[in-house]
Amino acid sequence: MSTIGDNARLLSNDVQAKWLIEDFPFRIQLASVFPFCPVAGDALRYTTTPILQPGVMIGFEEGIVEDTKMPNDPSRVFTFAEIATQFRVAYKAQDIFSSNVNDQVSVQMALAIRELLYKFWILFESGDSANAGEFDGLHKIVDPSRVLDLGFQPLTLETLEQGKELVRTNDGRGTVLFTNSIGKRAIHAAHWTRGLTPQYTDMIFPCPRNENQMERVLTFDGAPVYINDLNQNFSGSPDNPSGELVHENPQILGSPGVGVNIWFFSLGENNLHGMTPAALDTGLFVTRSTMLPDGSTLVYHVTMPASIALGSASSLAVIKNAVIPAHRSPLIDFDIRGA
Repeated sequence: MSTIGDNARLLSNDVQAKWLIEDFPFRIQLASVFPFCPVAGDALRYTTTPILQPGVMIGFEEGIVEDTKMPNDPSRVFTFAEIATQFRVAYKAQDIFSSNVNDQVSVQMALAIRELLYKFWILFESGDSANAGEFDGLHKIVDPSRVLDLGFQPLTLETLEQGKELVRTNDGRGTVLFTNSIGKRAIHAAHWTRGLTPQYTDMIFPCPRNENQMERVLTFDGAPVYINDLNQNFSGSPDNPSGELVHENPQILGSPGVGVNIWFFSLGENNLHGMTPAALDTGLFVTRSTMLPDGSTLVYHVTMPASIALGSASSLAVIKNAVIPAHRSPLIDFDIRGA
């Protein structure tokens, strides 16, 4: 015979939390600030010039030497790619669960969009190797003169400063750093090996409660560091216990060929930015639905026509194949906020 407690439990109702929650989400921190520019065409062309020569001094009755500017050839052209996914929802589910806490379409749509964003931020660094020219990632669009390849040597503060100084647009101001968790730990360790405390600053970000919240963010020389778990993602989810380990220091662990990349760039038009078709206005996603022949189910196709583009070559730089420094010195906390 059931106890009173068992009867009470059977008669009670569980409260269903809203949405379908990811157990192992990827961090794509730059997504909240990365700008997208609408493009009224099938491609965006940037025409650039070589190094400008300073003007010349002239004396009395001296002619002025012609210096008509000519564009570089060829121009840089960036075309769209399309990222896609689909899901299905039965009419019956929409009808009988319409009063439930979750809307069947909205839940699936939110996760579909997240999947498209994950793919975008994978392509952001690596590019699309399957469809040549459709989504050139950072590795392809960065100018060779803006690449510092450490060859799996430990990261240093001097190298970080050199990488940041390679971004010259906007007079070198407004630069951001972009890397994965291993890169962040390498930046920390580069300070610790010199006995220095990494610097942080307060920034405002949206939080799950639909409010803005102040967060402490790692910076280098005033530039904030954004983390993307999908950079150099060798093991799938960073929380996947069955995934392969990412060796943080290949020199020590005997796994050559695995280093971390730290990107530096200036965001915005004529610098580094995303691009979307102008017809989408401010949107990033396209949704279409079709009905199965038997009329039982709606199939939703969700796409993201997008790409990235680079204006000035000096808007983007990278430190490649860095590893985490191994030795630490006693910390010295230089707090200059009150200076």
